[in-house]
Parts: sequence; structure tokens; C-alpha cells
Amino acid sequence: MQYPLFKSSSHHWLTKLTITLAIASGVNTALFAMPRDSLAPLSQAIATETVELPAEAQKLVGTWQLTTPNNESEPFTMVFTPDGKLYLIHPTRNIGVTAEYQINSLNGETYLDVFQGSFGSRTTFSFNSKGQLILQQLFMPAAMQYASYTGNLPNIVGSVLMPNMFRLTRISNDTKLDANIDFPSSVSPASLARQIEAKTYVGSINRSHQAFFVENGYFTNKLDDLKIGIKSETENYKYQIVVLDNKKAVQHIGLAKTDNLKSYTGLVYTAPDPNSKDVIPIALICESQKPTRQLPPKFKLTSNPTCPEEYIDLSRY
Repeated sequence: MQYPLFKSSSHHWLTKLTITLAIASGVNTALFAMPRDSLAPLSQAIATETVELPAEAQKLVGTWQLTTPNNESEPFTMVFTPDGKLYLIHPTRNIGVTAEYQINSLNGETYLDVFQGSFGSRTTFSFNSKGQLILQQLFMPAAMQYASYTGNLPNIVGSVLMPNMFRLTRISNDTKLDANIDFPSSVSPASLARQIEAKTYVGSINRSHQAFFVENGYFTNKLDDLKIGIKSETENYKYQIVVLDNKKAVQHIGLAKTDNLKSYTGLVYTAPDPNSKDVIPIALICESQKPTRQLPPKFKLTSNPTCPEEYIDLSRY
């Protein structure tokens, strides 16, 4: 049986789910991916009229503090709203992950189903004698979707998503959110794949320019000089080199050509070699916080350069 928490007219995308990640109770893995139709309750159409929340869903509504069994992570805040929204909020940063949830039952077992974009996840849940909510396992689907493409979990996630059991303690019945919390939008698999191209290319240009500087002692503004076979323009991105100082620093740019993609910029700069009197080229790569087609600001050349405004540091190597 399915207990809809919202009208299908405003959430029509749920009928277009193509992949469901099913998480079995106690199984610590994200490798089980299957079509949505393989989970019977998820394949049913959502009712066109909102019904009264079942008792299980009513007990979920409110603000909870989430901890792992061994208290290995900082306690997150999890908010279940009456209209089927779910928010996972980082305890110290003003960022969070948003999703939607439903309570479903199959063969006498009640499940919590969580949806993000084209992905979903499932877990069993219960309440103990202290009124705590026990989730056998839970992850935010889009976060795992991102991880499957990049090999990394977003910072909001950390290690908190993969333990075999969560214990949540109710903080309050209130579901009002702090207006200062930022909830980044989920990214489609297609956009993630395209962004990986740009991230990879900018990283390759960085590394090639490091080698070029070691061999030639200066930075070039010509992509062809690096001899790595990367074109200055692809279907989704434009790539360019901006020499900030031909002896000190060069900036590389992977600029998105469409509105739904993030842009990337890299820097190779020289720093003293602690083991000699020479200088060595150091590189970092940055990702725009939001999709953008605008050129990134130039890096400020300091002893320890950081990413331009509205960009985040992905790696320094």
C-alpha cells in the first residue's frame, strides 16, 4: 500500500523515475541499482488527491537530531515536513540537502522511500521505547548519484550516510527552516557527466602546464603548446589559457556553454622549492558554486592563492 504525501500534479517527475537504488536493511553498500518498476510500491501512480497522513508519517513530522551508532560524526539535523519534504542539514555549515519522502508498505513491512531527481532510496524504520526514530540505513539519492560519477561524496554528506543504522532524537515538532541555510540544487546525471569532462580537462591542462614549465621555464598562452590533444572548444565547454605572469602563474578556464552546467578554473603558480633554490609549479582546480557561463575572476597572486569568488577549491596538488 502507498501513502501519498502530496499531489501528483505538482510532482509529476516522480512518474518518470528511471532508476531506484534499493537499500536492504543492514546492507552497507550503494551498489544495488535497479529500475523503478522493480519495487512495486514505487511503480504505482501517485494519487491525485492528498490523503490524511498515516500514523507512521505523522510520527515522522518534526525536527530530529541524527547520530551514528558510535557517534563517529557530528550530529546532523533532519527535518520531515507534513507535505513530504525531507531536509538533511549540516551541523556547522549553513548548507543542506533536500529531498522528498513517502511512507510505503509491502508484504506487511513499512518503508521510508526518499526521492531526489531521478533517483530514489528505501529503508525500513521504527521507533524505540524512548521515542527515537531508528533508520536501518539511509542515503540521499542524488548525493550517491554524484558519488557514482565522481568517486567522491559532497561535503554535506561526509561519512554520515553509510552506517548500517541511524538513531534520531526528536528536537521539536517544528519544521520551520532557517532562512540562511543554502540548499544546492540536485544535478542530473547528464549534467554531472558533462561537468566531469570539464573538471578532467582543466586538471589535465594544469598537469601538462606544470610539466611544460619545468621543461621550458615559462608559461604559454597556447593550448597546442602543451600537446595533450584537448581542443579549445567541445560541445559543452570552451577552454582557454590566461597567462597572469609568464614566470609566475597561469590560469586555465573550462567555461560552460549552457546555463545548467558549472564552470571550472585552474591555476598553476610557482613557489620556492624547500629542498633547493629553484621554484616548483603548484596547481589547484576550482569549481563554480553554481552553474554559470560567465568567465571566472582572475586569481589573486599571493603566497598561497585561493579560488576566485564564488568558486570552491576541489584539489591542490
